Amino acid sequence: MSEWKTIKLKDFVTLKRGYDLPHDKSREGNYPVIASTNIRSYHNEYKVDPPVVTVGRSGSIGKVQIVNKKAWPLNTTLYVKDSKGNNTNFIYYFLQTMGLEQFNSGAGVPTLNRNHIGLLKIKIPDIKKQQKIANVLSTYDKLIENNNRRIEVLEQTAEEIYKEWFVRMRFPGYENTEFVKGIPEGWEVKKVDDIISFDIGGGWGKDSPEDDFTEEAHVIRGTDIPIMKYGEINYDLLRFHKESQLRNRRLQSSDIIFEASGGSKDQRLGRTYYTTDETLAMYDEDVICASFCKLIRIDGKYLSWYFNNYLNYAYKTETLSIFEVQSTGISNFGFTKFKRHHQILLPSVDLMKRFFEITYNIYIEKQRLGRKNQILKKQRDLLLPRLMNGTIEVK
Repeated sequence: MSEWKTIKLKDFVTLKRGYDLPHDKSREGNYPVIASTNIRSYHNEYKVDPPVVTVGRSGSIGKVQIVNKKAWPLNTTLYVKDSKGNNTNFIYYFLQTMGLEQFNSGAGVPTLNRNHIGLLKIKIPDIKKQQKIANVLSTYDKLIENNNRRIEVLEQTAEEIYKEWFVRMRFPGYENTEFVKGIPEGWEVKKVDDIISFDIGGGWGKDSPEDDFTEEAHVIRGTDIPIMKYGEINYDLLRFHKESQLRNRRLQSSDIIFEASGGSKDQRLGRTYYTTDETLAMYDEDVICASFCKLIRIDGKYLSWYFNNYLNYAYKTETLSIFEVQSTGISNFGFTKFKRHHQILLPSVDLMKRFFEITYNIYIEKQRLGRKNQILKKQRDLLLPRLMNGTIEVK
């Protein structure tokens, strides 16, 4: 430990408040605009050269991010203006171990005061050891990044097949197919209500067993859908439910979870998750969707898979936004109206089967890569504090 020294955070890095950029001043470009927890958008100007390390300063505080390109850190962040000769990747990882979210100095809106945290005492190693530690942790992040790129390619491939076959109508054999009033022979138009065999709102249950709430089941929320679509599972929400409520809500393979309530101005409703045998095998208990979601069940895996892909395309193209109703800041999806009045064009069973055989395997591969990422993140996060406090020595 002789290679480690104790200093104040302000002697480790210089943190500076980010820059204002109102939405109406933002212009589409190539430079990431870094908010307190994510990339808000892309602008045509930048403020900071890479690598850009930021910490959430206002609203959501303490989240550490790194962007390896020219960027515009917003005023809701603090960014590393001067690394003071320390390894930038090490800084990024080290700041994550400090629990900066606990240093809220705001009376109303959570705020991180750089002058206050600058006085915190920290223990850091010399630059050579910083480099070694950063290299170990970066290896995990590079593997995760590579998997994410593969996931993106797979997703784009599946989306392109759907659009080519069912939007542009260039499906296999289209050249020899007769079209009647724009509809290929063997296809049909149906109301959603005629497709769905069963649907029900989700449940939430209780934190602990009480009265009739005795049955354990994991809960999937709408906010979990983005990570679950890439194979990552949230095990945290294991709750207790009434057996009578659980009976019709247990998820089965080929069920579709549909986010039907919540939402916001910037987050439309209609995100979906398609349940597989592989998904259910990841849990030790039953699984249901949360009360802000709908469980949709359709007879026939080919039709269910096609309908799920239709919903994904409709979500991205905002086709279903007319069914959203917003009141008191919360959006609700008019699911009954959607079922009764919305019509979709259904391909022939043979074509849906062919589409399933090609794209379902892509979906499973995405899930597999996502689960690999979940394992890599867990391993990295276990190593992170131990490397940063010297418990594990890097040779």
